[in-house]
Amino acid sequence: MLAVLLAGSVSCKKDKESNDSYVYTTSTSSTLVSSFALQANSDVMDGLDSVFFTIDPERNVIYNADSLPVGTNISSLKVTMGFRSTVSKALFRVQDANRVITEYEYKSTSSDTLDFRYGVTLTITSADGLAVKVYDVKVNVHQVEPDSLVWPLSARRNLPGAADDNYALGTAAFNGQYWCLLHNKTGYAMSHAATPMEPWTTTTLGSGFTPQPATLAATSTALWVLDDAGQLLTSSDGVAWAAVSGVKWANLIGNYENRLLGLVAGADGTLQYDEYPRRDGYTPMPIDASFPVKGFSQLLTTTGAWAVAPQAVLVGGLKADGKPSNLAWAYDGEHWAVISSSSSALPALEAPTLISYFTHTINTANLKVSRRESWLVMGGRLKDGTISTDTYVSNNHGITWARGASSLKQSPVMPPFYGARAIVYNQPMAQGAVHWECPYIYIFGGYDSQGKLLNNIWQGVLPRMTFKPLK
Repeated sequence: MLAVLLAGSVSCKKDKESNDSYVYTTSTSSTLVSSFALQANSDVMDGLDSVFFTIDPERNVIYNADSLPVGTNISSLKVTMGFRSTVSKALFRVQDANRVITEYEYKSTSSDTLDFRYGVTLTITSADGLAVKVYDVKVNVHQVEPDSLVWPLSARRNLPGAADDNYALGTAAFNGQYWCLLHNKTGYAMSHAATPMEPWTTTTLGSGFTPQPATLAATSTALWVLDDAGQLLTSSDGVAWAAVSGVKWANLIGNYENRLLGLVAGADGTLQYDEYPRRDGYTPMPIDASFPVKGFSQLLTTTGAWAVAPQAVLVGGLKADGKPSNLAWAYDGEHWAVISSSSSALPALEAPTLISYFTHTINTANLKVSRRESWLVMGGRLKDGTISTDTYVSNNHGITWARGASSLKQSPVMPPFYGARAIVYNQPMAQGAVHWECPYIYIFGGYDSQGKLLNNIWQGVLPRMTFKPLK
């Protein structure tokens, strides 16, 4: 390093003597900005002086990686800087809307305000006047609300198969593919695709096969569905189906690890919890009076510090008396139990859509953003028969719920729905050398207020998820 510095010094001196010109350098010693901050201004936003700025001497850029809120006025800001060593000059060149450049020399007592809307550069000249370094200075502002759940019309597509004559839908993820089982006027068809937005491959199922599409489920080894007589059927390819159990099922709930959970009718006609395959010594048990028998959400499995085993969770649904439930139920591998708090804000809902996703918290002191796992409930039919367009959020795997912020509310471009299914797909993203995965929500179908199946696949995302991650 010493040799390099000496060589640089000789080179600079030689250039200075020969043509009296500066040497533009990438040196991190004599021209390094060591700190950069905006000065406090509550008229712009609270905590403006706490916004963290990254100083990148390799790319010659100074910027705030966590962008300021949408609409922040950056036309008149004061800055404070520090330097690694003494410099002879720090000069801001500020461009306006007409590309006119105005220069401002920075002093520790500077009172100049800078307009960061159209382009700002900072030129640092070393104390000996031989080295010059130019930084681009950027004050980034979000162009869209980063934490508003958006469902662009441009990303909407139709369900696979026929456009307007679908009656019922089931979805599942199996064997690296996404599967849709549709009932339409010509019969039943199974479609699959590697991603929710790729072209679907569709196969019409043979006559005599009468599945209940909404019961479609998947384990790691197979697809599963009930037929109209309650017989459990399985398939490895979505086309050839075979009966596997003599038990008549009232409903399938979903899968737990590699077992199917569901409801069967006991000898006296009462509904019981059951599973397939049954564990050694397992005996079906009568369901709790408040357990939903149909119209519940899809089953999601989670792990957490508060549980000793994976928890499979569902919300909502209709109880045996026909009334909707506002409870969250969990299965721990042996027992079902209510886990939601009595103070939960989740309303009683028939056929809500449960989504495992994320939300963000923002430290108001420095605008640092943290991601957290969150569960969302969208859609569902309320007690009065209307359809909910609010989004409800749980940050503790279903124990407590709150009505989500307006930024998470269902988009007005989407028709109100109940009975939809959701899949979260991690889309590979890249920006330069940085690669990451962005989780997109895909909502399949659902029913409108008249009970008609909606012919839509909606793609939703929090825009913040599409931003290049911070290092």
